[in-house]
Amino acid sequence: MKFAKYIILSLMLSMLFGCNDSNEAEESNNNSLPVDSSMADEKEPPVDVDRKVIQNIDWEVSETFNSGSYVMRGLPEKVAFIDKPFKENIGNKYMWHFWGDIPDGKLTVLAIKEGSNEIVPALIVSSSEDERYVWTSDSPAGPNNGADAHLPSNMKLNEKGKWALLVYLGENHVDNIVVEVN
Repeated sequence: MKFAKYIILSLMLSMLFGCNDSNEAEESNNNSLPVDSSMADEKEPPVDVDRKVIQNIDWEVSETFNSGSYVMRGLPEKVAFIDKPFKENIGNKYMWHFWGDIPDGKLTVLAIKEGSNEIVPALIVSSSEDERYVWTSDSPAGPNNGADAHLPSNMKLNEKGKWALLVYLGENHVDNIVVEVN
């Protein structure tokens, strides 16, 4: 008899916690943003973006500063890339730099145009035959240009205006960098 009560209690608890998990998933989905996955090979970005991250974007173009012998755009002593102008629908090379306590994981860069809530990939992979958008690149390597870690990448944004680049390493949101696309 005690065994039967134990089984019934276990089933009830499983159902109760199972319901809570689905409710949390629904709440999480309610905070998610539209994603344009037509640009990338992968359907969804590998990170979950909370709506609060988007709401808290400061749309001032991120500052430039010197590190090593280069001018960087981003947040001093945190995250930046060697500054090059962004031109509408033209890819370019950008060397990412990270300082301080650097989370493990691959670089993911999500882009959002000012006035939009749609997330698109900013990273591209180029070959002599084609170019395609990707959500994620490699993990940063060792020190370079005064930073604790660095990683080369290619990026392209397809419209003029201000864009926020949401920078992630692994699942960790590092920060945002705002750029102007001409």
